[in-house]
Amino acid sequence: MGWVMKEVLRLYPSAPNVQRQAWGDIRVDQESIIPDGTNIWIDVVAMHHDVDFWGKDVNEFKPERFKDDLHGGCQHKMGYIPFGFGGRMCVGRNLSTMEYKIMLSLILTTFSFSLSPNYTHLPSIMLSLRPMQGLPLIIKPL
Repeated sequence: MGWVMKEVLRLYPSAPNVQRQAWGDIRVDQESIIPDGTNIWIDVVAMHHDVDFWGKDVNEFKPERFKDDLHGGCQHKMGYIPFGFGGRMCVGRNLSTMEYKIMLSLILTTFSFSLSPNYTHLPSIMLSLRPMQGLPLIIKPL
C-alpha cells in the first residue's frame, strides 16, 4: 500500500507546486545567480514527470519503483517531494499516510470498485491537483 501511495503521489501530487524565497544570492552555475529575496516556484508535477530524473517509464504507474528505495529510484535527491521539503514540509504527511492506509484497507475488505466508463482523465491544476470532471466510480459490495 505504501508503494502505491508513493507512486500515486509521484504521478499526481496533491500540491502541484512549492514556493520558496531565496534568503541570499544562490549561484546556479558559473553565470547564473538567483538574487536574494527572489520568490521561487518549484513545479512538482514537472519534476515528478522528468525523464532525466525517473527514466523512460516516467509516465507509467509502477509502484515497485519504491520497493527498495525511499525516493523511487529518482536520479536527483530532491526530485521526489510529494509533501514539500525542508522546514516547511507538510505537517499532515504522517496523518494522511496513516488515514490512507486505514481507509483503503477498510474499503478493499468490503467493496470492489472500478472507474465508470463515463470517466474522462483530465487532471487540473488549481490550488491542488484534482480531476477536472470528478472521479466517477462503480462501487459494489463484495
